[in-house]
Amino acid sequence: MGQFQYSKEELDINKVLKMNLDASSDLLNDPTMKAIRNQSDENITSSQKLLCSLNKKKEVDDLSKKIKEKTRKLEHSPKLESWEEIVEQAHSKYTDVVKIEDFMTPDEIQSVFDELDEINEKFSKKTSIANKTDLAVLTVAIALQVTKALLFPYIANKFEYGKSFDPKDRLDHNDKSIQKAHREANDKYRDKKLKKNDAGKWIEILYQTVPYDITKGSAKQGIHMEGRYHRLHTLGHDPILGWIFGTANILTDCITFDNLQTNRIIRHDPKTHAKNMKITHEIVPLSKMFQESYDITMENKLNLAAAIFAQSQHLKSDKNTKLGLPVPVLEVFNKELASKLYRENYDALCFSRDVKIVGTSAAVSRFFDMIIAFVHGLYKKPDEDVDLYKVRTRKILLISNSIASTSSIINAAITKNPKSLDIGGLLNTVSHLFLDIRFITKIKQEFVENEISERLQKELDEIDQLYDSM
Repeated sequence: MGQFQYSKEELDINKVLKMNLDASSDLLNDPTMKAIRNQSDENITSSQKLLCSLNKKKEVDDLSKKIKEKTRKLEHSPKLESWEEIVEQAHSKYTDVVKIEDFMTPDEIQSVFDELDEINEKFSKKTSIANKTDLAVLTVAIALQVTKALLFPYIANKFEYGKSFDPKDRLDHNDKSIQKAHREANDKYRDKKLKKNDAGKWIEILYQTVPYDITKGSAKQGIHMEGRYHRLHTLGHDPILGWIFGTANILTDCITFDNLQTNRIIRHDPKTHAKNMKITHEIVPLSKMFQESYDITMENKLNLAAAIFAQSQHLKSDKNTKLGLPVPVLEVFNKELASKLYRENYDALCFSRDVKIVGTSAAVSRFFDMIIAFVHGLYKKPDEDVDLYKVRTRKILLISNSIASTSSIINAAITKNPKSLDIGGLLNTVSHLFLDIRFITKIKQEFVENEISERLQKELDEIDQLYDSM
C-alpha cells in the first residue's frame, strides 16, 4: 500500500510516466544507441572543423546559434499518438498498479512537497490571504468565476449577440400590412378621443406625414441625407432622441438633423398650393422650435398627445422594416460608427437585444458573486466579526475574478476554444481541473510570477487598509 491515494486518471498518468522514464533510460544506457550517439557527435565535430578550414566558420556559427535558439522547424513531423493510445501501451507494458514511489525517490517526492509549500506561501503573501478556509473558498470561487465566463458565449450565441439582421426577414417600408396597421391605430385613437373632445388640429397632426421622413429639397440646402439611409441622419428616427425631437418636429413642421441643425419644411407649393412636401432653407433655432411646440401644446392639450402618438406609431412602423431604425444616440457622437453599423444591418432592434443580453449577463455575474459570498459565509465562526469577514469575502471575490479573467493557464485549458465542446463538457472539464491540485498549483504559481495590475493592486491595498482600520 503506497502513501498516496490515486484516481483512475492518476493511475493512468503514473503508468505513462513510468513508461516514458523507462524508455528514456533505455535510450541513454543502450550500448548500441550510445555508440551511434558518440559516432554522430564525432561526425558533427569533424564536419565543423572541415567547414571552418574552408572559410565557412561564420555559416557554422550561425547554424549553431539557430540550433541553440531552437528556431528551426522540424522537416519531418513525428506522428502524434492520441492520449488513449499512449495509455493503452502503458497498460499493456505494466499490468500491476504503478505508484509514484515506483519511479521517484523519497527525496524527490519531498522536494515536490517543499516546492508546493513554497508556492502556497508566496501566494498567501502576495494576496494577503493566509486563512486555510479562505484559500479553499478562493479555489471554489475561481472555478465559479470561470464557469460564469463560460456561460456568456453560449447565452450570447443562442440569442445571436452582436449579429446583424437579415433584410430578407424584414418588410418593405411601404408594405401594405404596415400601412394598414398604422391607419387602423390612428382611426382607433381618433375615434376614442372624439367621444369626449372636439375635432381640431390634433387630427391633422395624427394623419399627416411626419416631417422628418422628407428628403426632397435637402440637396439644395447642402444637406446630404443619403436617400434611403435618411433615418440615420434625422433625429426624429432615433429610438430615444426621437421622442423629444421627433415629437417637436411633428408639432412644428421641422426636421432636425444629426448635427442638431433644424430646417422648416413646407407641405404645399407656395405658388400653386399643390401638395409638395420639401425641406426649405429656413433654419429654426432649437429654442424657437421648442417654444413653438409649447405654444401649440397650450392651444389644445390633444395636440401634444397626438404628436406623441404619431411619433410612437412611426417608430413602431419603421423598426421592423428592411432598414430598421439606427442605434440610439450614436449618430450624434460618432457618425462614422453609426453609419457603418446601420449599413451592415445592425439596427436599434439588434442593439436592444444585445443590451438585454448584457443586462442578463450582469445579473448572472451578480448571482455568482452572491453564491461565492454565501459559500464563504457558511464557514464564519460565531465569534468572528461580521464586518471583518465581509472584507475577507470581498478580497476573495476580487482575486478570484482577476485570476479567472487573466490566467493564461486557465485560458489554454478551458476557454481558448469553448465552441469545440458543448456546455456540459466544458463544465465537466472545469470541475475536474479544479479538483486537481497540480492545476491549482500552476494557477497560483502563475499569479505569483506575474505582476499584479495597477488597478487590482490599488483595490487590494484599499481592502487591506479597510481591514486594518477595523
